[in-house]
This record gives sequence, C-alpha cells and structure tokens, in this order.
Amino acid sequence: MNSLFTRIFLLFWVVMVLVVAGAVGVTSLVLAERSDEIPRASAELTQEANTALAQGGERGLTAWLESTRARHPGLRVLVMDSTGRELLGRPVPPWIGRAARSDIAEAQGLPPIAPVRSVPQLQGPEGQRYALIVLPPRREYGMLGLPETRVAVLLLALLGTASASWLLTRSIAGPVQALGAATRDLARGNLDVQLDPAVSARRDDLGTLARDFNAMALRLRDLLKGREQLLRDVSHELRSPLARMRVAVGLARQPGSDVARQTERIEGEIERLDRLIGQVLDLSRLDAPAAATFDEEVELVELLDGIARDAAFEAQARRVGVQFEPPGEPHVVRGNARMLASAVENVVRNALTYTAAGSAVRIELVRDGAHERIVVRDRGPGVPEAELTRIFEPFYRVAESRTRESGGDGIGLAITARVMAAHGGGATAANEAGGGLRVTLELPRDGRGATARG
Repeated sequence: MNSLFTRIFLLFWVVMVLVVAGAVGVTSLVLAERSDEIPRASAELTQEANTALAQGGERGLTAWLESTRARHPGLRVLVMDSTGRELLGRPVPPWIGRAARSDIAEAQGLPPIAPVRSVPQLQGPEGQRYALIVLPPRREYGMLGLPETRVAVLLLALLGTASASWLLTRSIAGPVQALGAATRDLARGNLDVQLDPAVSARRDDLGTLARDFNAMALRLRDLLKGREQLLRDVSHELRSPLARMRVAVGLARQPGSDVARQTERIEGEIERLDRLIGQVLDLSRLDAPAAATFDEEVELVELLDGIARDAAFEAQARRVGVQFEPPGEPHVVRGNARMLASAVENVVRNALTYTAAGSAVRIELVRDGAHERIVVRDRGPGVPEAELTRIFEPFYRVAESRTRESGGDGIGLAITARVMAAHGGGATAANEAGGGLRVTLELPRDGRGATARG
C-alpha cells in the first residue's frame, strides 16, 4: 500500500463500486415496489381454464395445464389451489405464492395474507378456489452464458469500474512517477534529464509541473556548466601569471641578472593577480545580488561625467579622446551606484583599448520611454558578428585580441552584463556601419527589475 498508484487505484475503485452498488440498490427498491404486479393471464387463457374446470373439475384443469405447456412453450402457466400447491407440482416464486394464497383466502371470506393486487381466480363447480398465474419463460442462461444475469451484470460492473479507475489513476500517478524518476536521475548527476513530451504537453497542473521541472533542469545544467567553465577559466588565468612569476624568480636568481627588473615584473604580475581575483569575486557576488542594495537614487549624468573625465585623463598618452555631452535634464534610476559605475567604466575602458589612435570614444545618454540607455561607441576594428553576444561571457576574448596586453583579462564585460541583469536591464553590442563597436546598456527608470532581484 506504499505505492501511490495502488492507493489511488483502490480509492477510485472503491468509490466507483459504491456508486454502482448504490445505483443497483435503488433500482432493486424500485423493482421491489412493483413486484406485486403479477403478470396477468390473458382473457383467453382465463376462459380456457374456467371451461376446463367446469367440465372436468380439478382433473380437467390439470389436463388443461398439461396441454397448455405444449401449446404455449413460451409461457409458464401455473395454477395453485387454496393450500398453495401447484397442480403439476412445479415450484412457485414465494412472493407470487403468497399473493395467490392471499387472494384465495379473501375470496373465501378469510383475512388476506398480504395487501397485494388480485390474482385471477378460478372457481370450480363445488366452490373450489384456484389461482391462475402466468409467468414469463424461465431463462436457463443469462448474459455471457452465466446462470444468472445479475452475476454477469455484477462482473461487468466490477470490470468497468476497475478499467476506469486504472485509466484515471494512470493519468494522475503516471506523470508523478515519471517526475520522481527524473528527479532521481537529476540527483545522480544527469544534467540532461527531461520529462517525456507526452507529460510536459498536458494542459493541466501536472503538465505545468512537468514544464517547470524541465526548465529547472535546463537552468541547473547551464548554471553548473557555467560554474565549471568559470572554474576552468579562472584556473587557467591564475596559472599564467604564476608561471611568469616563477620564470622571473628563476631569472633573478641567475648570476648577473637584473634583479630590479625581474622584481618589477613580479610586482606587475602580483597586481594582475590581485585585480583578477577581485573581478572574480565581484562576478561571484553578482550571481547572488540579494546581498547588494539596489534602492539608491543614481544620477546617471553625474556618474557618466565623472567616468568620462577620468577616462579622458588616462587616455591622453595614447592620443585618444573621450566625448560626453551631459543632457540638460536629470536622468535618475534606482539601483546600486558602485555597481553601475563599475559596469560603465568596464565598457569605456574596453572601448579605449580598441579605438584607433587619434580617434575618440563617445558616450551618450538617452531616454526611451521607461528606460535609460547608455551608449558607448569606439572607432576600433569591431567584433565578428558571430561573436557579438559572446564578448559578455567570462574570460572570452575575440580571436584577434586574445593577448592580455591588448585584451585585458576578459572578465570586465561579463561583470557589466551581470550588473545590468541584476538591475533588470541588459547589455548588447553591435558593429557600427562606419567601423567600430557600439555597446548599449539599458536600465529601467523605476528600478522594478532591481527590486525584484534585490
């Protein structure tokens, strides 16, 4: 009884059997109320019986009964005397015998045995009383060849209710069992598990549950694979600076080496490691933005103006400019000021890295209905169309720019995309028609996305 299928099946079956039994019981009561309606002999049979009784007495009536069996094989014609005996010694149904005796007793001036409808009466020459009874033919075999039709009906009712209960139980317990099996597969590490389309295509609550499970399994697979990929990428990125530090240490130990130069190289790699670890920590914190506060009022004009000034100062050595024309009206969003500043700064620094010498990086702030859009344009080589979405993945670098000297650590734009998502917005990239890359950061003005995530 621990099986959900068995329990539901037995419950449904018991309920259906009780319903069928109740219906049969009500039908039986209705038929019992009409059981006193004894089949009446036709006028012809009654006249024949009276003639035989008048001419030959009880013997004549008995002979007539014998002939009637041959002449009317489809009927059962019975005659009872006042003692309740059938003249040919055949059995009489109890309720009919009781009714017949009651009528005979009433005809003889005695109290009736039961209040029933009258049975046709025959009266002999000497005042004898007899009851004439006509019954339908006896059926030896009922439905399906069984001795009694009621047994066949009972068996059919049990078979029908069992089949209906099994189908109903299967439609409910089947998806639940499939969901349980899929959950166990997922727990064992099968991240590609999905419920059968026949279950997920259902238009009821079980179908909704199946679709939610499939979506959860896919999301879990993506998250785990993303974490594994991130771990591999972080391991690779950490290994490279450590290898260069090991080489620098080895060179510093050699006689006559430039120790100061190797020490400077080691310090640079340490700084790179520190920055990389900080970015990885920032990225991991963005996977759980509930720990951050997203209810600050952030003035985007002020934020972008500060970033543009700092970037322009740092870009002077490369003869690159930064252009930003502050709008005359305020642009305020709700979110986390530190995260937003880091996200925008990553995009601007990336643009400064790739834009051509002598050109300028342009920063624009536009309002589009319920959203604020920050657009950063550079005059660099752009990105292949097939890789435009991948530049926001951690540690991804465009094939032509995978050196750390030009491409950075490959994690800045990933942090930007996570920050935008945490605020309910998004980050997209597109190539400019005249050359260069355009990165668009979109934020909701009312901060509802940030509230839902924070």
